[in-house]
Amino acid sequence: MGTTLCRNTIFLIPMFILSGCMGFVDEDTTKINIELDVDSNYGLIMVSFEDGEETNRINPVIGFSFSNSSNINDIEILGIIPGDGRDPIIIEYSEGVEIEVEFTNHGLYEVTAFGIDKEGSYHNVTMEIMIEKTIDWYENNTASPEVLEFDTSPGNNFPIPSYFVLNSSIQNPSILEIDGRDVDIKWDIVNHEGVCQTANENIQNGDTKNWKTIHFGPFSTHEIYLTIEDGQDRINVYHNININYN
Repeated sequence: MGTTLCRNTIFLIPMFILSGCMGFVDEDTTKINIELDVDSNYGLIMVSFEDGEETNRINPVIGFSFSNSSNINDIEILGIIPGDGRDPIIIEYSEGVEIEVEFTNHGLYEVTAFGIDKEGSYHNVTMEIMIEKTIDWYENNTASPEVLEFDTSPGNNFPIPSYFVLNSSIQNPSILEIDGRDVDIKWDIVNHEGVCQTANENIQNGDTKNWKTIHFGPFSTHEIYLTIEDGQDRINVYHNININYN
C-alpha cells in the first residue's frame, strides 16, 4: 500500500505543473492591447495673408501606427477619434495599420485610438494632442489697413487657449528723403466685449515701430485694427499672431 501511494504522488505533481504552465501561456497570447506609435503629439497650423486675402495654409497631419499592438491579427477594425467633433476615422485591418489625421483647427485634443476584434470587443487608448496656430499678415503700401480677424475658439470648445501673442511691425517707408512725413498710428485689439488692448506710435519717415503684446485666456473672435490717425504717407504692415496652449 505504501509503495502505491508514493507512485501516485510522483505522477500527479508534474501533471499539475504542466497544466498550470499551459493555462498561463494561453491566457497571455490571446490578450489584445492597443499600443500606438505617433509621429508627434504637437502640430502647428500656419496661415498667411496678403492684402487681406489668404494666400497659404498648411495644416498639420499626424500619423498613428497600430503596428506594435499585441495580437493585432485578431483586430478587424482600427480607428481614430480626433476629439474635435468629427466622426471616427476608420479603416479595416486588411487596409493597413496606419491612420493619418489632418487637424484644421487649433486645440488641446484628447484623441482616442481603438480597435474592434473579431468578437466585436472594443479596445482603446487615449492621448493628448496639442495643435497651435500662427498667422502671418502682410500689407504693403497701404493708406487704409485692413482689419485682421481671427478666431481663438478651439475645435473642441474647451480648453480655451492659454494666450495669444501679437507681434506687429509697421514701416513708414522713405520714398523721397526730402518729402517724407511722420505718421501717427493706433493699434486696437477688439473682442466681443469691446477694445481690450490699445497702443499708439509716431513713426518718422523711413522708420519702423513694433508693438508686441500678450492676451491671456482669449475666447471667440478677435480683431486687430490699425488706424492712421495723422499723416498721409502709405505704410507697410506686418502682423504675426501665435495662438498657444500651455
